[in-house]
Amino acid sequence: MTLTVHTLSLTPPQKRAARRVNAALALTPRLKPAGWRLAIGQRLNGVLSQAAGVVTEAALKRRGVRLSAATIPGPGGALGVRLLQPPGPARALVVDLHGGGWVVGSAALNDRLTGHLAEAGFAVASIDYRLLDEGRGVWMPDAVADCVAALRWALGEGARQFSTNRVFVIGESAGAHLAALAMLALRDSIAVALPAGCIFVQGVFDLSGTPSVRSAGPETLLFDGPNLERDLGRLTPERDEAARKQPDVSPLYADLTRMPPALFVIGDMDPFQDDSRLMAERWAEVASTTRLDVPDAPHGFQHFGAPTAALAQAFIREWIAAQLGNEPLSVENPSA
Repeated sequence: MTLTVHTLSLTPPQKRAARRVNAALALTPRLKPAGWRLAIGQRLNGVLSQAAGVVTEAALKRRGVRLSAATIPGPGGALGVRLLQPPGPARALVVDLHGGGWVVGSAALNDRLTGHLAEAGFAVASIDYRLLDEGRGVWMPDAVADCVAALRWALGEGARQFSTNRVFVIGESAGAHLAALAMLALRDSIAVALPAGCIFVQGVFDLSGTPSVRSAGPETLLFDGPNLERDLGRLTPERDEAARKQPDVSPLYADLTRMPPALFVIGDMDPFQDDSRLMAERWAEVASTTRLDVPDAPHGFQHFGAPTAALAQAFIREWIAAQLGNEPLSVENPSA
């Protein structure tokens, strides 16, 4: 199999704009969790999700995208799904798994990252998987099980609903981690078809900490760099470093046999960049793999308004279209 590496091309004005965003981020507080009991943050997350849903629904409707809420059967009860219907027939169905450090985030908060797919003709099913919460006893296996259930639905009822036989999964950050684990669980269950491709945006694939995590310093944007390895370890407090390398929590060490083609999007200022680089190398051993390197891009760059966001999103759309056989993959800068 092959690993093809592209570097996103930025014009001088785009570089300056991206660096202005990064300069502003450098002045903001870093995430320094005092444990993972985030009940207040999760309640705020719910309020923000409702508000964001109202705003983005109106904006997307003006562009011909129809939003609706649905529920599907899940292992812990009804599982919320936010559906984005494209203006015309669906070219494919994309299952979206949001980021948020496993403890916050929502399908509605991801509308800005999924709307461009719907506008381009892809139906989107964004999943409200269960967030990690010590107080309610919800932990990582629950989130993975929800994502497996969502993929099963997408490959069956979801594909029929949107009249397509092509399904893709996209995950960002924690969502990419859950997407990888869900794909492995789906493969290891009863014999079913797997999605046609995976898109991993700035994923986390090794909970023991890759070299870039361990070397993150105080200049790291968004995260508390010097303590990032420790903070990552709080996800699995019952495990030592060796146990965190087990494939049930760190897919970097899993058997990737039968995985479909994949796209990895990597920011060159992301402390988790080695997670994606190493995972892309391993994935390329079993399937065609593409890596997109994004310059001047910290973790979560798609959320901060830099021009790199729209350029990376355009590449993602092109990659999906290439898997469908509709058009060749290019690295043109649409804004150049």
